[in-house]
Amino acid sequence: MERITLKRDIAILLVLSSILIFWNLGTGSLTSWDEGVYAQVAKEIYTSGNWVDLTWQGLPWSDKPPLYMWLTVLFYKLFGINEFAARAPSALSGIATVIAVYILACKLYSRRVGIASSLLLLSTWHFFWSARVGMLDSTFSFFITLSLLFLKLGENKKLYLFLFWIGFTAAFLTKGVGAFLIPAIACVYLLSVKKISLVRRPAFVLGAFFSLLLLGWWHYLAYVHYGGDFIAGYFVKHLFIRTTQTVEGHIGGIFSYFKVLPNKGRPWGAFAFLAVPIALWRIFHNKEKEHILPVVWAVIVFFVATTVKTKLHWYIMAIYPATSILVGWVLSKVFRKITVIAVAVLVASALMYLSVEKKIFNLDYSGDSKQIAQDIRRVLPKEEKIYSYNIIDPAVHFYCSDLEINIGDTKFEEVRKEKNTYFLFERKIFTALDRSKFSVIAENPSFVVAQAQ
Repeated sequence: MERITLKRDIAILLVLSSILIFWNLGTGSLTSWDEGVYAQVAKEIYTSGNWVDLTWQGLPWSDKPPLYMWLTVLFYKLFGINEFAARAPSALSGIATVIAVYILACKLYSRRVGIASSLLLLSTWHFFWSARVGMLDSTFSFFITLSLLFLKLGENKKLYLFLFWIGFTAAFLTKGVGAFLIPAIACVYLLSVKKISLVRRPAFVLGAFFSLLLLGWWHYLAYVHYGGDFIAGYFVKHLFIRTTQTVEGHIGGIFSYFKVLPNKGRPWGAFAFLAVPIALWRIFHNKEKEHILPVVWAVIVFFVATTVKTKLHWYIMAIYPATSILVGWVLSKVFRKITVIAVAVLVASALMYLSVEKKIFNLDYSGDSKQIAQDIRRVLPKEEKIYSYNIIDPAVHFYCSDLEINIGDTKFEEVRKEKNTYFLFERKIFTALDRSKFSVIAENPSFVVAQAQ
């Protein structure tokens, strides 16, 4: 492929994906759990200036590695503390994944398949949603895709074998031990194409050593600060407990992701169950090695997600770049010379459907949480603080963290005796209290702001 054609395609895909993914990105409100947590952790880095010791509501927090929060802080510095900045790293990762899929599909197949694959990925509901919320999975999926792209390029230019490990390091600093998907996919692929000797190349070995140094440095700093809590929270909970047990009620069976892929991955996810067997047949029957990398990638991600006892729909997110490539290849065999036009029409139709049926441009997840924070700022006297009683909703804490003091039962019994003290309650909790002792000054369907009498 001519370099000028490659640059033109990338520019078009960059503009298209940027318009779609960034559209209304800073509107609405954060989701009431993970997105709110990561946004608040980043907010506390921003206000404290401490980039090593992550905290949540002022307390040590070691649930996840720091890279996504670090990136969020950079956007806070550029755009202020708001929804856009909290989601921007995820959005940029989504856009970059679209470009990486195009390049990888071109390398494996052809320009025609590259364009089809990237457009299919961009119009996949699950992927599109992930790229527009401030969670880890879009960024994690990008680094997986980038690492495997570098691996493929490294077959011809050995410098990319070093960069393969940079992608792995970034993935690990985004989502921890899940990054071991990358060397697992790489090893199975290299064995399958009889290129395992690449792991002995100096660039590959040096990259692995450099990765070990970087990851060792951060884990050492985290252990020095958190000690046993770091081991318990970071390794035991997220490596062993989530793998072998169901955490926080997120249950599911062996067929969970057989349902997620066609549902959340609509409209193209279901086609993966057709594309993977066809590619496998072509690998064994026709000896077509170009299918091996995306097939191995899709199968390993699906197998690992299915094996892990805790089931969350975003655990399967890293499969979509691989399945988009395979489905793009199948469609290129169906439509042949008109593949790009046909896929463009299908993708435009899919995006119109998703915008109407799934409201993919609506990002208002915790409207009541954001609204009550605005009400508090309106009614709370200057210099006053409000006590948030037993509220665990992370979105509330993100929007109110500069105003609130979070308390539990013991402290509540003490401070509610003080007159003119302000409290924030969840409505279901407030209805169980003796309301004659409070004066309601703001409320919505989920929350109540009250002043002690």
